[in-house]
Parts: sequence; structure tokens; C-alpha cells
Amino acid sequence: MSDWSSKKITMVAAIIALNVALSYLIHIPVPATSGFVNLVEAGIFIAALRMGPTAGFLVGAFSGALLDLFAGYPQWLLFSFAIHGFEGWIAGFAMKGNLLMKGCSLTIASSFMIIGYYLAGSFLYNWAAGFASIPGNLCQCLFGLVVALLCSKALKQQSHS
Repeated sequence: MSDWSSKKITMVAAIIALNVALSYLIHIPVPATSGFVNLVEAGIFIAALRMGPTAGFLVGAFSGALLDLFAGYPQWLLFSFAIHGFEGWIAGFAMKGNLLMKGCSLTIASSFMIIGYYLAGSFLYNWAAGFASIPGNLCQCLFGLVVALLCSKALKQQSHS
């Protein structure tokens, strides 16, 4: 992190705060898993696409963990820190790639999150709860991906003007 300027650190912190706030306000409870579907992937993917793997990891880990803490799901906190953190780290490799590289990195990152929450749900509750988390997490990843790609494109155009 030696190449991190105070501007970059501030941007990561701001994305974490905005990501937690938006994901906390806009979420859909999933009774089968005692969890919820939210917008957290959008912020993780935006940070990863714009600033790389380290920023993706930090935004993912702290957004996921803080969101669980504030939303009253502390049993998920450590799982979310690791799962969303590594999801963001993987997605960060899309930063300098072409469209195919971006698609592959974001697909692998999303798959990591879906499998991670399947395993965490299976551990915390049972395999049926883990399995029940797959459709919601898939929708969450797809929605976050679309939002992130649209926002990232707009941010790229803004930075070039």
C-alpha cells in the first residue's frame, strides 16, 4: 500500500461508508438463511474496477462486515469480512483488463461469493439453508455487476473530461 495517496485512502473510506449506508437502507430479507439481499456488490465492484485488488478487498471486507454488524447479523460478520474481501480482491484484477478479462474476473469473484455464502450458510445452519442462499446471492451479484459497470463507465468518462 506504499503507493496509496491520502486521496485514494479517502475514496476507499467514502465508498465503504456509502456502500454500508445504501446496502443497509435498501435490502430484502431472506428468511431461509436469516440473511438479506442488498447492494453491497455494486460498491465492491466499483472500488475493484477503479482502484484494483487491494481497494476491492478493503471495500468488500469492511462493507460486508460492518453491514452485518449494523443490520443485526453478527453471526455472519467474519464470514462476510472474508467472503466479500476476497470477492473484491478477485474482482480487482479486472481493473486493467479488456472486456473479456473484466467479465472473467467479475464472474469468478461472484462465484466465489455465492459458493462462500453457500458454505457459510451450511456451516451456520444446514445445507438446505446454504442452498437456499444461492438464488438471492446470484441476483445480488448480477444486480451489483450491472450497477458497477454502469457507474464505472460513467466515472471513467467523468475522469477524462
